[in-house]
Amino acid sequence: MNWTRLQRSSLKTRITLFTLAIFLVSIWSLAFYSSRMLLKDMERVLGDQQLSTVSLLADELNHELGDRLAFLARIASRVTPAMLADSTALPALLAQSLIPDDEPFNGGIIAHRLDGTAVAEFPPPSGRLSLNYMDIDSVAAALQEGKSTISRPVMGKQLPVPVFGMTVPIREPGGKVIGAVSGVVNLALASFLDRFTDSRYGRTGGYLLVAPHDRQIITATDRDHVIGHLPPPGVDPTVDRLVAGFEGPAVAVTSGGSEVLTSAKRIPVSGWEMVAVLPTAEAFAPIHGMQQRMFLAALLLSMLAAAATWWILGRELAPMLSAAKMLSSLSETQRPPPLLPISREDEVGELIAGFNALLKTLGSREKALQESEAFKNVILNSMAAEIVVLDRRGVIRAVNKRWRRFSWENSGKSGQLPANTDVGGNYLAFCDLDAEGQADEASKARRGIESVLERRLPSFSLEYACHSAEERRWFSMAVMPLGTDVESGVVITHTDITALKRAEQYEQFRSRILQLLAEGELLRGLLEALAQGVEELNPGMLCSILLVDKEGMRLTTGAAPSLPEAFNAAVNGMKIRAGAGSCGTAAFTGQRVIVEDIASHRYWERARELAAKAGLGSCWSEPIRSSSGKVLGTFALYHRHAHSPSAAHVELIEQSARLASIAIERNLAAERLRTSEAHFRLLTENISDIVWRQDRDHRFTYISPADERLRGYKAEEVIGRHVTEVLTAEGIAILKAKQAVRAEAERNGVRTRISRFELPQRCRDGRLIWLEVLSTPERDARGAIVGYFGVSREITERKYAEERVRQLAFHDPLTALPNRRLLDDRLDQTMAASSRIPCHGAVMFVDLDNFKPLNDAHGHVVGDILLVEAAARLKSCVREVDTVARFGGDEFVVMISELAADRAEAVDKAATIAEKIRLALLEEYRLTIKSDAKAETTITHQCSASIGVALFIGHQASRDEILQWADAAMYEAKQAGRNFIRFHDGGRRG
Repeated sequence: MNWTRLQRSSLKTRITLFTLAIFLVSIWSLAFYSSRMLLKDMERVLGDQQLSTVSLLADELNHELGDRLAFLARIASRVTPAMLADSTALPALLAQSLIPDDEPFNGGIIAHRLDGTAVAEFPPPSGRLSLNYMDIDSVAAALQEGKSTISRPVMGKQLPVPVFGMTVPIREPGGKVIGAVSGVVNLALASFLDRFTDSRYGRTGGYLLVAPHDRQIITATDRDHVIGHLPPPGVDPTVDRLVAGFEGPAVAVTSGGSEVLTSAKRIPVSGWEMVAVLPTAEAFAPIHGMQQRMFLAALLLSMLAAAATWWILGRELAPMLSAAKMLSSLSETQRPPPLLPISREDEVGELIAGFNALLKTLGSREKALQESEAFKNVILNSMAAEIVVLDRRGVIRAVNKRWRRFSWENSGKSGQLPANTDVGGNYLAFCDLDAEGQADEASKARRGIESVLERRLPSFSLEYACHSAEERRWFSMAVMPLGTDVESGVVITHTDITALKRAEQYEQFRSRILQLLAEGELLRGLLEALAQGVEELNPGMLCSILLVDKEGMRLTTGAAPSLPEAFNAAVNGMKIRAGAGSCGTAAFTGQRVIVEDIASHRYWERARELAAKAGLGSCWSEPIRSSSGKVLGTFALYHRHAHSPSAAHVELIEQSARLASIAIERNLAAERLRTSEAHFRLLTENISDIVWRQDRDHRFTYISPADERLRGYKAEEVIGRHVTEVLTAEGIAILKAKQAVRAEAERNGVRTRISRFELPQRCRDGRLIWLEVLSTPERDARGAIVGYFGVSREITERKYAEERVRQLAFHDPLTALPNRRLLDDRLDQTMAASSRIPCHGAVMFVDLDNFKPLNDAHGHVVGDILLVEAAARLKSCVREVDTVARFGGDEFVVMISELAADRAEAVDKAATIAEKIRLALLEEYRLTIKSDAKAETTITHQCSASIGVALFIGHQASRDEILQWADAAMYEAKQAGRNFIRFHDGGRRG
């Protein structure tokens, strides 16, 4: 059932359905439970009865089989060894033993020699004499094991009919088996088994006699199943349980798919099972009939309950339904609702009476509300600002017409009011929208409104931007509470302050350009800043500044940061003439040229396709004039679509053109200054040091030819590049540190002078050289830094010499291992680190045993070779973070850090490392001596090591104390006989 559809149904339907559902669940659960339990009880009773019957039959059959085995045993006891060899005596004995009226074996009796061959039979003749029956399991068991058994059913040797036999051994007086007597039962003829299987169990049931171990049916009520086979293991679980020895009733499914009730009872003397079978259709027929009658009764009761419930609910809910229909029809009109009729004085009548009282109250309130709403709208719409009223949750309660017009103007091309800007919308949710990248202002507005709503602020005001692709606009927002109560909400007024903001921004832009002029900014940077500033003031417009070349015949690109490169390349070098676009015409006529639609204007006839590819729709161009009136270039504004300029746009073009004129004239004056500086280069071109000059952004404006001789770079490859482009990573870090120091000093009012520092630089051929740099800031008249100049001198050889001195100061010259000074420094650092972690470290004093005899016998050269090899073996035994140092002579110190926080674990790790070192140093040394005068000589030497270990953590002991502990432990190892490891542990030795 569809739950949503049910929820939309009438109350009457839902109550009827739920009542009916409860009744149906109850009555049908009872019906199913009762029938199921009755079926279980019937199955248990019938199963017990069936088991009782089959147990009685199994007991009787067991006696029958036992009697026949006893009969055979009596015959076997009368057989003598001589009779087995007498062809007439033994048959006579068999004939005398049988009673003609009650033959126990319908297949006769056979006597066997010890090898299983039949030597006598009765009744004769049947053709079984001289046949060997050793393959029959009961014969083999009697002859070989001396057991009396019953065989499994097989096909007869003489006649192809199913038979089974009972065999007992024939013994001599000493007990030795000399033969056997078998009684044969022919299952194809009437036998004593028929008394057990001929009768049926019930109308359709019957019996089976089963040999479970052979999974074979011996005989059955249904003769088609005689000598049949049971299903193989795993096919029928009930059969598998029967074979496993189960006795008792069970419900199973036959191979034909019929469900039957079965009971089995084992026959001890043969190991067979007597099974009774009764189809459940017959056994449970009364129960099934009663179930059908019970379910039919439950169905009739369910239908009766549903009808009765529907009728009663319809009668009781009729007044309420009538009232609901009347209210539904009145909700579609604007008329005041009339009072509802009361038909009965019961609970429904009381409900309708209460609702009538509510209708009277709501009518009065509605009238007062309409009058108040009309008064409020008159006041709001008379205000000159955009006004919105919020409740305490930020939901808009009222807006004026100017607010709606403002929202429509800012809705873009969607044709709909922005979300959460009309009555019913949440204004705080509108503030959360990151529209036009104004997330910060929106967040501030939300926090301010919430503060006034919660009375944490008495009022709040904010100026914010509301830009579009066509125009930049600003507004001021003021938030005031409606009353002192927190529940009363706030009123928000918006005021357009775009004109004021534009004036402020242009003044800031103009000041920035004039500041760049005062600071000596290059012409390209000035023009780029001018173009970008104008574009920032007018989003959607593209700025271009073109310059007249020296000949005054063509326009070249000065700055056009947002125009396509292809367009700039095509315009660069454009000839000045009438009809050459807006800029070419403005430069030619010296007058402003306004082209509102490039696609149709005659000035753009030659370049119309170029403008279309660049996506340009209009172009307004103003000539740039010098102070003397000469045209220096053009200033142009492009628009993506056909567009007409406003008075503010025309004023902006004029003012920007005047700023560009100032920048160009300044550049011309600077050009004249550069000409006067030519003689300066003559003084710098022939000295070996590099003379250079940079602007305030550290871009090279001059470099002397000595740089090409020293580093291999030509001047044109360096000029214009930033200083960091010619430095290595290490040099950049050094330079930035010096720049930071200078910048900090300048901020603190300290005028810096010459700075001296050393920088690594990479040559063209890949060589690394070091330069000593003298840098001096260049200042303008106000003292501001406008650039830098200086001299760089190569000091590579001096740096390498200093590095060699430093290496010798901290490393052993023979093994290149750290010396005592460097070890002390690293040990201090490791001790400090172990205090912070905390984690144990270890110091190992290693002294080579048997080293002096090598020196005495072969000289110090061989001893030095061994020390170098020992140092290499020590380094291979520890990590890169650990330290191997040489103290002098044949003494080494190994410092291990970060072993473990637990001391016992640290001791284990240190012992492992020390043992690794001891074994490495114990290996044979093969020392090769090379001599120019003699052939190479190889000396083998065995050298062990005595090792003393001291653990430390933090600053529990001083550095010298730790070294003394390790040294003392090493001497203890030597005293122990050398080639030992000893630990120092606060006075205890390990």
